[in-house]
Amino acid sequence: MAQQTLVLGADGGGSKTLGLLADSRGTVLARGRGDGSNQNVIGIDNAARNLAELIATLARTAHRPVAEIGSVVLGLAGAGAGRDRQVLIDAIQARLRAMGLPSLPISIKSDGRIALEGAFDGGAGIVVVAGTGSVVMGKSPDGETLSIGGWGRVIGDEGSGYFIGLEALKAVSREIDGMGEAGRLRVSISSRFGLETRERIIAAIYREKFDIPSIAPAVLDAAEAGDQVALGILTHAAREFSPQVVTAVNRLGLEGGTGIVMIGGLIDHDTIYARTLAAEIRKSSPAVDFRAPLNGPAHGALLLAMASLKGD
Repeated sequence: MAQQTLVLGADGGGSKTLGLLADSRGTVLARGRGDGSNQNVIGIDNAARNLAELIATLARTAHRPVAEIGSVVLGLAGAGAGRDRQVLIDAIQARLRAMGLPSLPISIKSDGRIALEGAFDGGAGIVVVAGTGSVVMGKSPDGETLSIGGWGRVIGDEGSGYFIGLEALKAVSREIDGMGEAGRLRVSISSRFGLETRERIIAAIYREKFDIPSIAPAVLDAAEAGDQVALGILTHAAREFSPQVVTAVNRLGLEGGTGIVMIGGLIDHDTIYARTLAAEIRKSSPAVDFRAPLNGPAHGALLLAMASLKGD
């Protein structure tokens, strides 16, 4: 039987999956990119196939047998929890066996969890995620981790693309009713998405499953141009979201200062929303330090795989 001394970490989303294969000390032996692995986007069977193929490709690239892989950690968007994860793991194992390969020790983590591990190279800190949805994840110096928010758009996702897009649509609907002003947003949303009238908006939202988060970039653009309605929406979003970050700082005992990494299309570069959110966080936690991630999520998955191999 082959000695299981290799570890594999992967970061999977709807359109692509990035993987790393390394030895037990973390020396990377192979890097690879596969197709998407978000089971909610492409289905469990397709996600399992793409992940099994990526595992096989990484081993082949490194000229090592798959049987030497002693720990696999997959950080996947849309992975769910509990039974949902086990169903996907079982499907991956079945796909590996169908390829003539052995079953492997596989665990699935959230994409936020591996992003946290990679951002601080396994150390303490907080990641703030704002894309389609939102969540705050943190780790203390003694290894305690927590997650705040991330409850989904119906009861959570404050400060997310969904939240911002919905507030913009509300502003437009109020202007159509003669109850408020939408600033530049009415024209912008109309020209970009064809949402011009009451009838068109209602049909798009309730019958056509319109992608509400897709409006968020238009709000950021309008705010950058000085539109007061858009600026107000971003300030409201930041004020709803920032208490989650402050709570994470306090619960992890990091009031004396900690690193914060912003992740997600709305805030992972110097946007007006990123600046607004950072300012709101600093009002209650002035000692925090906003910084770039040390490593990417795939590296974070690799670190967790290494820890699992060691039994940590």
